[in-house]
Amino acid sequence: MASAVSSPKDRFSAQEDKSSLIGSRLNRAILVTGVAGSGKSTTCRELKRRSYSAYDIENIPGLFAFVDKSTRKPVSDYGYDDPEWFEKHDWICDKVKLERLVLDNQPNLGFYCGIASNMEDLFPIFGKVFLLTVSPESLRERLSKRRADDFGQAPPIQEWLLGWKDTWEKEMRRKGAVVINAEWEVGKVVDEVIRAVEGAAH
Repeated sequence: MASAVSSPKDRFSAQEDKSSLIGSRLNRAILVTGVAGSGKSTTCRELKRRSYSAYDIENIPGLFAFVDKSTRKPVSDYGYDDPEWFEKHDWICDKVKLERLVLDNQPNLGFYCGIASNMEDLFPIFGKVFLLTVSPESLRERLSKRRADDFGQAPPIQEWLLGWKDTWEKEMRRKGAVVINAEWEVGKVVDEVIRAVEGAAH
């Protein structure tokens, strides 16, 4: 009787086959990104409610870390209400770990919701990227409703975010991100994302 356990060679071949999907038109890994307050986590929850594989990647333990820009070493402290602190640190996603997560889910459709300082390194992992955008007024309103110790709730951080929001979004569009108006209620936002994904598959 054949063994139900695959050999190391078989497992390597399967992983190699999945790896070939990265960067191909068959890649069904979808990145949903946007600045804080744009609705990434809310969109992720709605996707899960609809039974899609969706990951709020910034909340996955060990996947992200703040890194000192000068030393490139991880730091454990967090200056949540201090713009100067954020100017000196990057929010880095571990590309290897993220790629492993994506490969484990291939060839199934999967949504990965989050933002990182090293977005340029992460783009090639995904078959499509969606950018959630809202107006400065909506962003302030949403962030102001967060808990006092949540990122973006402090007014100085809101001003800091708005200082680079437009430039960053323009760069994401230049890199090919599909813009989604996240002013809509979350059901319509997800409808638009799904419609765009399904349209790209045909």
